[in-house]
Amino acid sequence: MITLRNCYKNEIILYCDIFIENYSNDLIKNHQLDRQQAYNKAVNIIKSSFPDNKPEKNHSLYIINKTISEKSCNIGYIWILETPGEQSIFIMDFYILQKYRNKKLGFESLQKLMSELEVSGIKSVKLRVEPDNIAAIRLYERIGFYVTGINMSRKTNSKDCNNDISEK
Repeated sequence: MITLRNCYKNEIILYCDIFIENYSNDLIKNHQLDRQQAYNKAVNIIKSSFPDNKPEKNHSLYIINKTISEKSCNIGYIWILETPGEQSIFIMDFYILQKYRNKKLGFESLQKLMSELEVSGIKSVKLRVEPDNIAAIRLYERIGFYVTGINMSRKTNSKDCNNDISEK
């Protein structure tokens, strides 16, 4: 059985290291930032969201636990941001530790989160997923998420495209 609980301070510290590495890589790959820019942006997000290793208002960081062979194991994390007036949350990050992936634990974890959110009165859940993370997209679709838009980006000084809009 999956359980979710608020992270303790030492667990937040461990999570922050994971987030900074993964989010930096996402920023490099999908937003064309250099390594230092990506790292700085990831660190700034963590510092503003978890000052003194405590969640900022409306932020919650849950540790995902699963009993495996009669032992409680941390299998991942879910970071959410609640918008109370809208009765909605945004999943800032959903992370299953590498050794627990491809075991349907992500699905089980999200099912648990959805049932707890429904009981708490949350009406909608949103998230962002990397466009090439096909496994995550399939997981989210199986849980009931659907595409609401596509983020796009372009550098203003880009020389890689034809800027002549008269042809379009």
